[in-house]
Amino acid sequence: MRNSSKKGCGCLLGAIVLIGIIGAIMMYIRKPKWHDEYGQRFQDIAYGSRQHNTYDLYLPDDAGKNDTLALILYVHGGSWLGGDKKDHRGDCHTWVQKGYATATMNYSLLSEEGVSLLTMYDEIDACIRHVVSYASEKGAHICQMAIAGTSAGGHLAMMYAYHHSHPLPLRFEAIKVGPADFRVLFPYDEKTKPEDVESTVFSCIGKHLNASEYSKELLDSIKLSASPVNYIDDSTALPAIFAYGEKDWLVVPEHYLALKAKYDSLGRPYDLITFPNSGHTLMGDKDCSERYEKTLSAYCKEYFGY
Repeated sequence: MRNSSKKGCGCLLGAIVLIGIIGAIMMYIRKPKWHDEYGQRFQDIAYGSRQHNTYDLYLPDDAGKNDTLALILYVHGGSWLGGDKKDHRGDCHTWVQKGYATATMNYSLLSEEGVSLLTMYDEIDACIRHVVSYASEKGAHICQMAIAGTSAGGHLAMMYAYHHSHPLPLRFEAIKVGPADFRVLFPYDEKTKPEDVESTVFSCIGKHLNASEYSKELLDSIKLSASPVNYIDDSTALPAIFAYGEKDWLVVPEHYLALKAKYDSLGRPYDLITFPNSGHTLMGDKDCSERYEKTLSAYCKEYFGY
């Protein structure tokens, strides 16, 4: 990728990076600890050749005896420019204790040469395939899964769910503050620097085009091609949990409203949990956080069957 890509997609992405840093600090403060009685832990497993192609896998102790074993895969946030799999270790610890295989993955970032969002979608697929193979070597046979993600990870999880083939039956998705429409996240601004326009386009479609070629309509169509809401239809709208902050000034309510409208029009099952006092980190509503966990537990039981 051109060096200009390291600037991200303009100043808004810089703001999202700040939120990602805040989230990482909060995860560090929490310092989720692993205890051997939770199950089995395997860290820093490589699923590809790139720098960030690693994941952590957690298996319940009775994984080898469960012929319906399910995986919950977590995709971290960080504006597609940062973040780390360790941000979801606490989630993995929680759900492996309930009998589910869990994994948290790293993926290539937009700051790396030649990386676009398309790279990340494919890496999610490669990671899942490796998880299944690696778990099998350990005597655990994963036969179904759900995908979960936060912020940029929520976007990637949705794009993978709606616009990519799946090596395992994908039963549901659990999304926190995931951007659903890039036209809303990155509104058109004729004052945007050409290098930022070109960076945004490469990030979305993996191709270098000259900024002078773009009209607002073309840019909107390119942004729409990277927008999960564009791919929701009768064949892709799997059961979903959506969690968003009403005071989020980065991923604003228009994102969840677009998801809600699509799911409502299709009559497909979903749960929307809005956090009235929370911004992007969803830290201001303890009752909503508890509702999210209860809803996720209910989805596991309903769609995994245990």
